[in-house]
Amino acid sequence: MNIATIDLGTTNIKISIVSIDEKELSIQILDSISRKLSAYTPAPKVHEHNPHEIRKSVSELLQYLSHKHRIDAVVLSTYLFATVIVDRTLKPLTNIVTWLDERACRYVKLIEDRASELYQRTGCPPIHIYTLSKILWLKHEKPELLHNNLILDSKSLLTGWLLGYPVTDLSTASGTYQMLNIAKLNWDPLALEIAGIDENQLPELREAYFTDTINGEVSREIGLEPRTPLILGLFDGGSMVYGLSRGRRDTAVVNLGTSAMLRTVIDRPVIDASPNMVFQTYYMMDKLWLSGGAINNAGIVVEYLLKLLNLDFSVLRDVLGLDPPDPGQTPITIPLLYPERLPRLPQGTRLSIYRITSSTTYEHILWGVVDGILMLLKLIDESLHINGVGYREMMVGGGLSQYMGILKAMSSLFNKRLGVVRGVEASHLGQILLSLRVLGGSELERSFITVIESSIEYFEPSRTLYDLYSKKFTEFKNILTLHMQLYTDLQLQ
Repeated sequence: MNIATIDLGTTNIKISIVSIDEKELSIQILDSISRKLSAYTPAPKVHEHNPHEIRKSVSELLQYLSHKHRIDAVVLSTYLFATVIVDRTLKPLTNIVTWLDERACRYVKLIEDRASELYQRTGCPPIHIYTLSKILWLKHEKPELLHNNLILDSKSLLTGWLLGYPVTDLSTASGTYQMLNIAKLNWDPLALEIAGIDENQLPELREAYFTDTINGEVSREIGLEPRTPLILGLFDGGSMVYGLSRGRRDTAVVNLGTSAMLRTVIDRPVIDASPNMVFQTYYMMDKLWLSGGAINNAGIVVEYLLKLLNLDFSVLRDVLGLDPPDPGQTPITIPLLYPERLPRLPQGTRLSIYRITSSTTYEHILWGVVDGILMLLKLIDESLHINGVGYREMMVGGGLSQYMGILKAMSSLFNKRLGVVRGVEASHLGQILLSLRVLGGSELERSFITVIESSIEYFEPSRTLYDLYSKKFTEFKNILTLHMQLYTDLQLQ
């Protein structure tokens, strides 16, 4: 059985052909091809993707792979926080506004008086990345775009093309719009009222395992057999959590990519009881939720720093592939290159590096940035534990997880056993398991989970490094508090 996994990310579109041997219980990546997405940034604070380019890229990549391999089914995984307006014929009227776009920042204040109630209903704090704030921005600056048109996310944009009608899975809706009621699993009336739109302007909602056949005309265009099934799939982070946690509720999953996340699977929707609303809770699938949070500033900050210091990417293996240095000897970094989705952080804050001396090297600066990224995730971890959400071990995926030094640092900072799946990319696992469940049944899925668990490499925390990181984390929090106060004072002047 060959599955085409489509992974639409913020920076790349990647499609792989995964061969699943049900008798041998083996998984093999037969082929994989990716294409970088062009970012449209004509002005400060603008970050968009061209929906026509995405469709063209997906079509061409699928066409190329279908000529080389039989494709029995297609499964989707797409990024969160994408907002695109299309007309009733599904023709795009705008580009896709991504999470890196800052134009909706000023309109978040319009929902602040209802923020607590919205958070209780949707699990989403008041942040500009969600569709609700983008709707309010369009309502004030381009109101004609909202009149009788559809407001879609990245997944429903793709299904509108592949299936002929826009449908999104509940996890993508939950994590993108700030408009899905996480208890009732429908579009929330309060959110609709604040947005000033009708429910029929939003995509149809389904569970991630929802399956339909790809439109005949599209199948012919991309070289698929008639009635090839399309599995809706989870959002990209949710897919990774589903794959790496293997359905276990005692495991937290961390993704270290362009952005980063820490989420754990729970069996009821839990939100932060404090007024800070530090973490989000999104619906995942089958009456299971994802509690945790994500940060905008992760690999994208490392990439920026390499360009700033005129360093090649290969230097990362030489620096981050080694044991982490003494955290007390590296800078304390507040890695806020872009506005952060952690609601407690003022939107004006930016990348700041403290404790640089005459002996500081670029290696120290790189490690200082990595530590800052991990410590932002540690803030989410602290809030989860305060609210009674715990876990026994961590699983990690994403581009930065290839570096052994980062894995050792994270294990010690969080004081948890940390696992990495070897042999299969973490981004594929959730899509593979979901496909097995849909096409082969739960028993076959469980058999493959056993195989996956045998390929996990574990890292244990170092007591010495834990003590050093605990001290640095306290310093980080103190500096972050002063940093936030400074920017708040500057904004008031």
